[in-house]
Formats: sequence, C-alpha cells, structure tokens
Amino acid sequence: MNNLYDLIVIGSGPGGYISAIRASQLGFRTAIIEKYHKLGGTCLNVGCIPSKSLLDSSKYFSLAKNNYSLHGISFEKLFFDLKKMMDRKNEIIRNINNGIKYLIRKNKIDLYQGIGSFKTKNILSISDRESLKEKTEIQFKYCIISTGSKPSCFPHLNFDIKNRIISSTEAINLKKIPQKLIIIGGGIIGLELGSIFNRLGSKVIIIETMDKIISNMDNSLSIEMRKILEKSSIQIETSSHVNRIFRKNDEEISVLVKDHNGKEVYFSGDYCLLSIGRIPFTKNLGLKNIKIKINEKGFILVNNNLETSVNNIYAIGDVIGGKMLAHKAEEEGLYVVEHIAGKKPNKLNYDLIPSVIYTHPEVASVGQSENEIKEKKIEYNVGIFPMKILGKARTSGCTDGFLKMISHKKTDEILGVHIIGDHASDMIMEASVAMEFRSSSEDIYRICHPHPTFSEAFKEAAQLNFENRSIHM
Repeated sequence: MNNLYDLIVIGSGPGGYISAIRASQLGFRTAIIEKYHKLGGTCLNVGCIPSKSLLDSSKYFSLAKNNYSLHGISFEKLFFDLKKMMDRKNEIIRNINNGIKYLIRKNKIDLYQGIGSFKTKNILSISDRESLKEKTEIQFKYCIISTGSKPSCFPHLNFDIKNRIISSTEAINLKKIPQKLIIIGGGIIGLELGSIFNRLGSKVIIIETMDKIISNMDNSLSIEMRKILEKSSIQIETSSHVNRIFRKNDEEISVLVKDHNGKEVYFSGDYCLLSIGRIPFTKNLGLKNIKIKINEKGFILVNNNLETSVNNIYAIGDVIGGKMLAHKAEEEGLYVVEHIAGKKPNKLNYDLIPSVIYTHPEVASVGQSENEIKEKKIEYNVGIFPMKILGKARTSGCTDGFLKMISHKKTDEILGVHIIGDHASDMIMEASVAMEFRSSSEDIYRICHPHPTFSEAFKEAAQLNFENRSIHM
C-alpha cells in the first residue's frame, strides 16, 4: 500500500469522518486513524446518540405513566424493561456505526485502527492501542486532529463503577436503575442524564457550584428549567461546593457539600455521577514531538483557519475547546478541508451555533443571551410568548415553556432566541436561519406560519418585539 496521503484525519467522530468524506469528494487521497474498534467517536458510542435513545425511551415510559390517561389510554400493569431499552440503544449505535463504515468504503477512504502519534510534521506512527507497539508509519501532506474530549474528573479521583463514581459513559450502561443518584454538575449532560433516571424511578439530586443550572444559557431558561425539573421531583442544589466524595459502604457513596448558606450537608446515593466538564483527548498524540502549542487547559491552539502552530496540521472540535458540540466539529471539519482545497469557504459564525438540551420539554438557544446584550450596553426589545397559549401545545399536552426573542431596539435585527418547549430542537433552526441572514423580528412576523404548530410562537414573539403586542396575548 502506498503510504503517502494528501490528508490524514485522526479520529472518526462527527468532525473526523465528515472531514474525510469531504476530502475524498474533492479528490484527496485520504485516510482515517481511529484508536477504538468502533467508529463514530464519543458522540455515537457514549454521547449524543445513546443518551438521546435513552431519553426517548424514558420519555415514553413517563408519558405512559403520567399523561396517557388524559388521552383515554390506560394500563393495568405498566412497567419498563431496562435491558430492552439498552438493547435498543446498542442496536441504534450498531446501525449508525455500520453506516459510517459504509460511507468510508464508498468514498475509498483508508482506515487505520490504532493510536496515531506524530514523528515529524509529515509522518505519523500508528501503534497498537493495548501494547503501544508500533505497527506502521504513514506520510501525509496535511493532517486534521479530531480526537475529541473525555469526561473530566476531580483530582485524586477516578471513574470507577465499583467505587460508585461514574461518568456519563458508565451511566448510559448501568444494568440497574439506582434508587438514588447524585449528579455533580447542572449543565446539559447533568440535566439530560438526571431526566432519564428520574423518569425511570431514581431519586435524583443535582449539585451545582454556580448559582443557577445551565449557567451558560439565558437566565430565563435556567429559571424556567429549574421549575420544570423540580416539579418532576428532581432536587436541585445550587451555589453548593463539593468538599469530599467517599464510599459510605459497599452499596452507597456520600458527598459532603458546603451549601449556599455555608453549612456542611451530606448527600448519599447509589452512585455519584460527575458531570463537571470535559477535557481534550491528546494523550499519545506526540504533540511535543513537533511542538504543537496547547493552552494551560490542554486544548490545541489554532488560528482563524483552524491551523495549529505547525502549518500543515489543523485541529477541530472538542480538542480545540469552545462549544463542545458535534455540529460545531462537523462545520469546522468541512471548513478546513475546503480551505486546504482552495475553495475559500465561509467561516463558521461561532455566535450562531445552536445549543440544545433534550429534556422534556426541550431547551434550545442561539445567539446572545439577555445578560450578554446588557453587558454590551445594547438597547433591545424582548418578546416572550408562553407555549400554553398555542393550540398545538394544548392538543399535545405540553404547555410548559416559552419562546423568547431579543432584537435590537433601533434596527430590529434579531440578536438571540431562547426556547423551552416541545420540539424546541427543531424550532431553533428558524431562528438560526433568520439570524444568519440578519433578519428583523418584523420579517418573522410577516411570514405566514402554519396553524396549529409550535412555530407560531415565533410569529407571536416577533410581534411582541417590534409592536409590543401579540394577537393572542
């Protein structure tokens, strides 16, 4: 085999395999290096896809238990089969994995399985994952590092299911639903996994250092989401600092917390799930061998074209920091490949990357939060339309939440949209498209929206923005 490639991609997650496919389409001789036996990276195997599968399964069980009777649907003996839920999740992963393998073969991309490590700026060594023994060397003109991230742990602790300290990876593979689950971290992952186990019968306690959950989103979303979660019996402790985590006995773990009043409080549970962020996956890459620069947190430094300090090597996705989202990595990968090919692609607008939380109801956000706009001292209008007024919300039985639209007071340009509601993950794209084209709120109001739909909330919030009134409020 000729071991000289135009482009090598290290990592087969969403950013990696999509980069490789685009490179092949543009005529590059391309290869992917993947250290695991399965393709798809964190997103497919232990992240987005399995968690959304379990969120979906647990949502149906919760609806059947709490909501279906309103529709005249009842059950004599309602129960769930955790093994079947897990089997379904694993089958979805297998099917998507096979799909990625097919796309790699179809696009004539060579696949090397092992650990890729830089020897020089144009040579990669590929070693066996277990023994670290070198198997082969390959040469390249360009390389994209897309190795992703892994869950962060507290110093002096390790993720260990036997010691009952787990990450999201272990949580989505539990064989038994815990009676009590302590989650440290009130971000997206903590809320999603907390929702899964709460629906399936766990007593869930979320401990958050900040004074609010989902602190990187608009404050109104945080307040509303807390109300909804607490209504479903999830306990949330904000402004609480973890002092110690220790095994209470063989079946229980305890967390010592200093609460918002400065008092020490103990929480005990079957497991302690750490959801305190993610760190870049750069181990064994040999970055020092070619002097690729990283920051103090270990993220690879890149310029505006996502090029590292070594001029033919690029990095994308979680490994460079910023929003750790699969769709961000995909867009970065496409940009890099087209940039290398001389296509002069448009740069990704990092301010307009949508974020979604797949709770029930869903949470979605794009653009600036109200606090960010205030800090910039921009004059603005805000329209908030409650979902409960919509006919579609009434008929579907999901009346929680709202759509919040913020626009510039003088120009009426939409600056941010923040949603809690059913199908928020799909609705947010109307906002993303509008904001990419610098739409005004009046533009949205003048567009005919179908009835009855949740999207009508856009029209109503837009009218509140530019006229300070709504048809239905």
